[in-house]
Amino acid sequence: MSQPPTSTITCLSLLFVIAAAADEAATAEIKATVAIDRGQDLGQCFGSLFEAKTNDNSFVVGAGFQNAYNTRYRADRHAVQFFIRPANGRREMKVEELPRPTDNLVGAYVFERDGTVYSTYGGLHAWNAKTRGWDRADGKGGTNETMRVGNGVLSFGDSRVTWNGQTILEPPSKGSYQLFFYANGRLCFYHVNRGDKPYRFYENDDDGFSRLYACPWTPSAEKVDLSEAVVYRLPVVGETTFAWGQLGDQIVTGSNIGGFYVFEDGAWTMLLEPQLGVSYQLYSTLAFHDRLLMGQYPTGRVFEYDGKKITDQEGWPPVLKGVSGSSREAQTTTIYGGDLMVGVWPWAEVWRYNADSREWHFMQRMFDHPALSSKITHPYDIENQNNEPRNMWGQRVTSLVPSGPDLFISTSAKAPYEWKPDKYPFLTPDKWKSYGKVYRATMPGHLSASTKWTDGPTKLEFIIGDSKMSIRQDGVLLATTRLTGSMAERIGKVGSLKDVKWGSGIYGPHRCVSLEGVMSNP
Repeated sequence: MSQPPTSTITCLSLLFVIAAAADEAATAEIKATVAIDRGQDLGQCFGSLFEAKTNDNSFVVGAGFQNAYNTRYRADRHAVQFFIRPANGRREMKVEELPRPTDNLVGAYVFERDGTVYSTYGGLHAWNAKTRGWDRADGKGGTNETMRVGNGVLSFGDSRVTWNGQTILEPPSKGSYQLFFYANGRLCFYHVNRGDKPYRFYENDDDGFSRLYACPWTPSAEKVDLSEAVVYRLPVVGETTFAWGQLGDQIVTGSNIGGFYVFEDGAWTMLLEPQLGVSYQLYSTLAFHDRLLMGQYPTGRVFEYDGKKITDQEGWPPVLKGVSGSSREAQTTTIYGGDLMVGVWPWAEVWRYNADSREWHFMQRMFDHPALSSKITHPYDIENQNNEPRNMWGQRVTSLVPSGPDLFISTSAKAPYEWKPDKYPFLTPDKWKSYGKVYRATMPGHLSASTKWTDGPTKLEFIIGDSKMSIRQDGVLLATTRLTGSMAERIGKVGSLKDVKWGSGIYGPHRCVSLEGVMSNP
C-alpha cells in the first residue's frame, strides 16, 4: 500500500496535536475538595468551606453554608453555595418575571427547602420550572415554618411544634407561643399574653406578659421539657420578634419594641432596652465573615453585631436618589454570587455590595410605579390618605432566595392583603398586580444545591471547567450551571487558585466538627 507524502503525515500529526491540546484545555478543571464532618445536627450553621483568589486577582472563588433569617423565613441550612465573584464588583443581573403565585393577594413570600422554592400565602405552592407554574404543595403556608434537622423535619406554627409529624410542644394555656427558632440545641420562642391592650411595661402576670424561652432539645427527645427552659421575662408586654439570628455560640433576637436579647452560656442577657414610642426593629440577620448583619428599621441600613455591640453602618446600603431617607427598612438580606444583597422598603430597592471593591451597586427597583419622589415617604401616601394604614401601598422586597443558579425575588404591599378594587381606584386596572409578584434573577457565578445529610463525614467537590461550575457530594452530581458572558471567557484564562483559606470566608467561620480541604489546579 502506498504511503502519503511526508508533508501530509506532518500536517495530520499537527492536527492531532492541536485537537488533543484543545481537548485538554476544554477539560482542564479547577477543583476544591472539602471533606467535612458536620457532627450531630442541632440547628447550628456550618459556615464557610473555603475561599481563594485566582492567580491574577481578578476573581474570588468560595463556598459555604449560608446563615440567614428574613421576615420571613430562615434560609435552608443544608443548602451549600458555590460562587465566582469578580473582584472589581462589576456584574450584570438579568431579571425574569414569573407567574403570580396567587390571583387575589397583594403580597408574596417565598422560601427554599431541599432545592424547591415555595410560595406561602394563599396556600402553600411549589415552583415548577418545567411547567413554569406554581403547583399546590402539601403543608401549611402563611407564617408556618419548617426546617430540616438531620434527616427529619421540625415544624413550627399555631403555638405548636412537631417533629416528623409528632407534637413535641403543645400550645400554652394562656397567650400564644410565637416565632420559633432552633439553634445550637435550643428551641427558642416568645410566649406572649398581650390581650387586646396596647403595648405597655410589665406590671404583673394578670395584666399580661412577654417571655423568652430557650429549651434544651435534641431529636432523640420525645417532648420539649419546659421545666428545663431558661426563661426571661421581657420589659414590655406584647414584645415579639421579626428576626432571630446566631453568631457562634450566641442566639440573638431583636424585639418589635427595640429590645435586643442574647442567649449564651445558658443565660439570657439584654443588650438593648425596649422603648415604647420609639421605632427600632430588626427584620433580618445574616452571617457576613465574622459578624452578623441585621437589617434595621427606620434607617433602612444593615447594622453590624460583633458579639458584643451593635454598630450602625452609614451608607449600608445608600438611599436611592430621589426618595425620602426616612421610614426605610432593610427587610431582606442574603448572599448571592458571593455578594451581599439587600432589599429595602418602601421603594422595593435591591442593592448589592461587593466585599473586594467595597462598593454598593443599585441593581433594580422591583416596581415601575409610581414615580420616585422625596416629597412623600411611601408610594401612594397621598392617594391612600383616607385609608388605614396610610402606608399600606409601600413596596416591599419580601424575599431574596438563592436557588440553583438563580435568585428568587418576591414583592408585597405592607402585608399580603386581599385585593379590593372598589377601595383603591388609583391602582386599577392592573397596577395592583405588581404587588405579589415573583421574579427570577440571574448573575453568572452562582450555584447552590441542597446537600444530603450524613451522620458522619461527607465529601463536597466544587469544580470549575469547560465554562461550567458544578457541585458534587460523595461523587454524586448535585447541581451544575454554565458560565456565560465575559465571566466564561475570563475565568478560562485565570489558570489556578491561590491564597486558599479553608473553613473561613464570607459565610462566617466553619462550625463543623472537622474540615479538610485539597485544591486541584490544572
